[in-house]
Amino acid sequence: MAKRPLTPRESELIATALFVVGTVPYAGHIDRLESLTLRDIADDYMNGTITSASAIDALDQYIYVRRHRFKNVTPHNLWTLDDRTEQEALRHISKRPELKKGQTLNKRNQPFQVGQNIEFKVDKHVDRGQFRIYIGKQQGYTCKAQSKEREKHKTLSGWITHIDPKDRLVFVNLTDYGRLPLEKEYKEQLESMSVALLGWFATATLPAETDALTAKKMLATLQRRDQPYWFTLTEALNHPRPEHVKRWGTVVNLLIKASTGDQKAIQTLETQEDKYFKDAFIRALRALHEHLSKSTT
Repeated sequence: MAKRPLTPRESELIATALFVVGTVPYAGHIDRLESLTLRDIADDYMNGTITSASAIDALDQYIYVRRHRFKNVTPHNLWTLDDRTEQEALRHISKRPELKKGQTLNKRNQPFQVGQNIEFKVDKHVDRGQFRIYIGKQQGYTCKAQSKEREKHKTLSGWITHIDPKDRLVFVNLTDYGRLPLEKEYKEQLESMSVALLGWFATATLPAETDALTAKKMLATLQRRDQPYWFTLTEALNHPRPEHVKRWGTVVNLLIKASTGDQKAIQTLETQEDKYFKDAFIRALRALHEHLSKSTT
């Protein structure tokens, strides 16, 4: 039995391992996983794209690159866990509702999401510097919006740029800044970058320095939100998590150095696979590539 309670991701890993060796069915287990990587492995096995042996190898690789985050399940004991640990994992998974691929468990009853259009009644306003801050309530959350035009408003409409669940705050943008379309030249740069980085993941062929610099600029835009298309880019990358984007910045900086022949950077890249959420980065780049392909057809 596990020395400490299994984490949700450990339970998902055990359930997937039991599925690929034929111990448990897909329904009621794999269809309740949050992890896209684990679902990809299970789906490929179920569809016959890969064999059971290949799926086992993929799970071995999955746990190896995450070995620092898993305590109960290790590369050495995944396939030799005792029955009580396996049953504990299956109990955790079977209690969940069925999830669509990419869907996550609703951990908080949060009525809003970033990018959503919203209209709220203005209860008061506060003048601060050159801005007027408009404040109102909507479904138990405090809505805040600002404008340089110091006009009185009874209601305001805009779109949500940020949500603070802890303080139940919703920040609203009254303009389209952030949601404007990507420029044609920048689209071409992103297309070249996404192909180059996906090629690096597939064949270890280092991208050109210009492509690595484009990736750095892209990640900076996601973090700073200082470009008129920052949310458009966020949507194109399928809403990556901020903590993932931060880690991706580290590997992209190494790629910039490696692309100029820095041997130390090249060696570091080879040992950093478990540090920067590789699978999530690949999914984001594929989503971007698909988005750009659709927008040019």
